[in-house]
Amino acid sequence: MPRQSERVGRSGEYLVASLLSLHADTVTIVPHSAEADIIFDVDHKLYKCQVKTQSKIRNHRVSWEYDFRRGSFTKKREYDKGSIDVYALVALDPQKVIFTFPDGSKQKTIKDEEMQAMDSLTNVKNLFKELRCQQTP
Repeated sequence: MPRQSERVGRSGEYLVASLLSLHADTVTIVPHSAEADIIFDVDHKLYKCQVKTQSKIRNHRVSWEYDFRRGSFTKKREYDKGSIDVYALVALDPQKVIFTFPDGSKQKTIKDEEMQAMDSLTNVKNLFKELRCQQTP
């Protein structure tokens, strides 16, 4: 039986995959040992997505915290440059997803009021617009 943290992570991956599938013909959840969690396409170009999931906000905080490093069980915690194209930050309790691009940060904090106000459907639509703009020479 999987650990609870694995179940939380998988739940986040399925939520992100469902959002991506609204705009992409190819959305694949990859095996647990791969660097990226999801591979998806935008206009025949593949992108690698790493999903970071939190199941609940901490009681003593008013923010959601996401660590952009690999799990603590790995020796090399940093992702190689270029190995991840986009991060999906998932808050399971309110069922919210925020997409962000790697910028060298190791952590991101999002205030709960910002997370609650987030529209995941608009956010995924904006992700695809941005990725299409990046493809244009």
